[in-house]
Amino acid sequence: MILTAQAIGESASRILNHTPELKVHSCFNKGFNVVDKDDNLIFIGTTENGMFPFGVVVDVFTRDRLLQSIQVGQTLKVHPRALAFDRNLQLNINVDSFKASQNFEAVYLNQLKESIQSFDFSEYADGDFNLNQMHRIYDALSNPHGDAKTELRYLIGRGQGLTPSGDDMLVGMLFVHYIRPFIADEQMPVIEQMVEAPLTTLVSQTFLKYAVNHIFSSKLTDLMEDASKSTLDKLLQVGSSSGKDTLYGMSIALLKE
Repeated sequence: MILTAQAIGESASRILNHTPELKVHSCFNKGFNVVDKDDNLIFIGTTENGMFPFGVVVDVFTRDRLLQSIQVGQTLKVHPRALAFDRNLQLNINVDSFKASQNFEAVYLNQLKESIQSFDFSEYADGDFNLNQMHRIYDALSNPHGDAKTELRYLIGRGQGLTPSGDDMLVGMLFVHYIRPFIADEQMPVIEQMVEAPLTTLVSQTFLKYAVNHIFSSKLTDLMEDASKSTLDKLLQVGSSSGKDTLYGMSIALLKE
């Protein structure tokens, strides 16, 4: 059986062009992750959580059929135009590619502020990510002489799941930084260094590595076209808490005076 992907991200295409095989890293309802020998990650699945530069988009039928045929640790062969799951199942990847938007200056900042202020973040008030703690992180990042390494070590990897809450918050803060810069130039190399360190899951580290290079999922880049509450509502649907955590990070970076 030959199934066909709907689209492929530029980064995913680049990874596939330089590896003969992939290994299944993790599986969940909306798709699965594969990695090459250097732990470069590709997500194969549907678009409920957005489109990713390291993603291969498939429809629901294809996703379910592929999930039925794989298990964690399984090896997939990479051919020039297809991924071979076994002798009887291939995924055609000779499809249109997509590139994540980086048009940050197009975001309507006042609308984004107004939209974010309509959300309730009181659930974070008494936990690890309370307002005082998040403001300490913000202050360290915005101060050329701040102790960003200590604060980032607190944030990165803190929480549960494939993308811990602290990582999602940092992604949100970085997204806002590219719209309205607040991170000191001296602290960006510190962030890059901490993101490269093995402080969190491979999946979350992948999102962070792309974020420090100004690259985000479509659930965030859609805000470049429409910064309304309805667009943010779609972000909230990502994962069990990832969307809300990302939005909370955005609010810290956007609303702190």
